[in-house]
Amino acid sequence: MSMEESLRKIIQEENKKHLEDIERMLQSHGYKAQPKFLTVEETAKILRIGRTATYELCRQSEHNGLPVVKDGYKIRIPYNGLMTWIDQQAKPTKQAN
Repeated sequence: MSMEESLRKIIQEENKKHLEDIERMLQSHGYKAQPKFLTVEETAKILRIGRTATYELCRQSEHNGLPVVKDGYKIRIPYNGLMTWIDQQAKPTKQAN
């Protein structure tokens, strides 16, 4: 094993240890990793609206910008996309003079 390979292995091991430490610290403070994709029901809970209203938002996603992934009959909403969409909805709109 060359010196360069040895250094890479040591660095990878150290990085792995640091990542594990960070994950433990986050968990100790109550942080929970979020799933990459949400169901309609999970999205409804986050938005604090009903399931029917969430389905309607998904149906109108081309007009309202809600990120939706359709897989046959299944509807999934990307978690990060939903958070961005919520932030965009909360921004004040500019009014024309």
